[in-house]
Amino acid sequence: MKYKIGLLGLVILAALSVAVFLVHARQAGCIRIEAAGCDADLNLRGGWWNKAVSVSGSDSVEVQAGTYKPQRAVLRVEEDSDTWWAILCRRGPWGKLATINVASGQTTVLKLGPPLAIRTDVQRKSEAVSIGLSLIGRAGEQYSPQVLSSDGPSPAPKLRIVAEAGTVLASGQFEYG
Repeated sequence: MKYKIGLLGLVILAALSVAVFLVHARQAGCIRIEAAGCDADLNLRGGWWNKAVSVSGSDSVEVQAGTYKPQRAVLRVEEDSDTWWAILCRRGPWGKLATINVASGQTTVLKLGPPLAIRTDVQRKSEAVSIGLSLIGRAGEQYSPQVLSSDGPSPAPKLRIVAEAGTVLASGQFEYG
């Protein structure tokens, strides 16, 4: 008799687990990206029940309702079919995109990318000065300052410090890394 009760308990537990899974799997919402003036790709990672999702363009993409974390963002601008530029956000910080909640039956609109703000981080060690650049999107996401293009990675920018009289006081080239 104990064996039958134990087996019945396992069957009921399995049935409840399947029911919970099916109810959760049916709950869906949508994600849409708004990135003014450029194409955007956003890779997201969901929790236990949600798998990885890739969202591109401005069309809504249906996803399971739940919480998502960004893994990578790409902003891309095309001049023509052969010429394009792109910047990447891989590690963050992600700003308002750090946690993305998608509710069942709702569309979550993610506003990222332009207009971009340029922030500098200046550090001086002895006679060397280090100037780091950050490109910050409108959701607070931080992109790498290295611009990729159809011709390959762009060379590091050059710098000249010029006095009011027009004489060059110092010049150099930035380094990535």
